[in-house]
Amino acid sequence: MEAVSFDRATARVFNRRPGGSRHIAYQDGAGSICLWVRSYLERGGCAISASAIEWLDGMPGAHFIRLTNERGRLDVVMPMDQVPMGEAREGRHGRYFIVDPDDLTGPAFPPLRDFGERVPF
Repeated sequence: MEAVSFDRATARVFNRRPGGSRHIAYQDGAGSICLWVRSYLERGGCAISASAIEWLDGMPGAHFIRLTNERGRLDVVMPMDQVPMGEAREGRHGRYFIVDPDDLTGPAFPPLRDFGERVPF
């Protein structure tokens, strides 16, 4: 069974440049790996190196990504498969993904199903 959260209390630096990126990877006591992406994009999002994602995807255990950007006041840890990365882009440091902070928040309420005349609450 894979972990559903990353244990920061037991985390230790695992790789300082995973996939040749500028990110840092941590491993917790359960063997889960978290890629820490620190970004300074003006709009508050994060740029994630594609090579780091490929490296993380090839590692055993549960995979998490921590996205931080002080300008956007962003600091969130989520499972890798839940990070909305979209299309890869080409840059001077290789391929990368942009995560927009607006894509990290869902609707305030789930979409209403067809309840007919009955309201569920």
